Amino acid sequence: MLGMELTLRSQTVEGVYQGFWGALIAYNLIRLEMTKAAHAPDELSFIRAFHTIQYEMTWAAVTRSYGKLPALLKRLRERLKQLPNEKRPRRSCARAVKSRPFRYTVRVLKRDLN
Repeated sequence: MLGMELTLRSQTVEGVYQGFWGALIAYNLIRLEMTKAAHAPDELSFIRAFHTIQYEMTWAAVTRSYGKLPALLKRLRERLKQLPNEKRPRRSCARAVKSRPFRYTVRVLKRDLN
């Protein structure tokens, strides 16, 4: 997954439903881990939390010892606490709708029909 866009690649309707529900469950699990790691979920950046959880789960998947999973989850939550959401400054001026640029001029040549 390169960005945060969701691509449903199934050729059946049931497969699309399954992919969509999988994405919703993953979103809710990420939000749940964010709330367990911080006092308020808006203190953490969702994208940073997503990438951190994705990285940690990739390493947890290759772990042969399932007894280490609670320690991995604890380390994950500690790492999530270190990812504060950056407060961006507000706009200095109001948004404006720009006019659409004019198309280039087209010169029409008149032909003689003689």
